[in-house]
Amino acid sequence: MGRPTGSRNADYVEKRKSLAMAVMGCLLKPDGHRVSLRELAQTAEVSVPTMRHYFGDRDGVIQAALEAMKDIGAYHNDRAAQQHTDLPLEESLHWVLKEFATGWLRGVGQIVTAGILVGANSDHLGPAFIDGTLEPTLQAFERRILHHQGLGQIDPKADARNASLALVCPVILGLLHQQQLRGATCRELDLDAFLEEHVRRFVRGWKT
Repeated sequence: MGRPTGSRNADYVEKRKSLAMAVMGCLLKPDGHRVSLRELAQTAEVSVPTMRHYFGDRDGVIQAALEAMKDIGAYHNDRAAQQHTDLPLEESLHWVLKEFATGWLRGVGQIVTAGILVGANSDHLGPAFIDGTLEPTLQAFERRILHHQGLGQIDPKADARNASLALVCPVILGLLHQQQLRGATCRELDLDAFLEEHVRRFVRGWKT
C-alpha cells in the first residue's frame, strides 16, 4: 500500500535539518541576505521543488537555517556560561568577553551580521535569528551572571538579564563598528583596553 497523501518519509526531519545546515555557508556570504531560493537549492545540491517540499519558500529555508544555528553555538555558549567561573568576578568577566571577541573574529560576527541582514523587519526571520543565535548567546551571559550572583559577587537585587545585556551589548557594538562596518579603518578602537575598562566599570556598578 502506498503512503497516504501528505504523509512524510521517516527521515523527513533529518533530511530537512541537513538541507538547512547545507545552505548556511550561502547565507554567510556578503550578499547572502539577497540569495534566491534557486541559489539555496543549488548550494544544497537539490532541486527547487525539493526545497519547496521541505520548507515551502525561500524564507522557510532561511528560517530553518537560522534555527539550526542554535546547535552549532551550543558548545560555545556553554563555555561562556560555565568555564572559569571560579575566577574572581572581574577576571571571570574579562575572560568571557575576551573569548567572545575572539569567537566573533573567527566567524561569530559573520553569523550575527547575516542574521541581522536577513532578519531585519521580518516577522518570521527576525524571531528565528533571535531564537537561534542572539538569545542563546545572551542567555549564556545571563547564566554566568546568575552564577556570580549566587556567590554574592553581584547585587542580588539586580536583574540578571539586564546585567547580561549591559555586559555584552557594548562589546557587540564595538566589534560591529570595528569589523563588519570597517570602523578600524577610520576610527580604530583598542579592543583590549576597551574590554579592561568596560569590565572594571561594570563590576563597580553591579557588584554587591
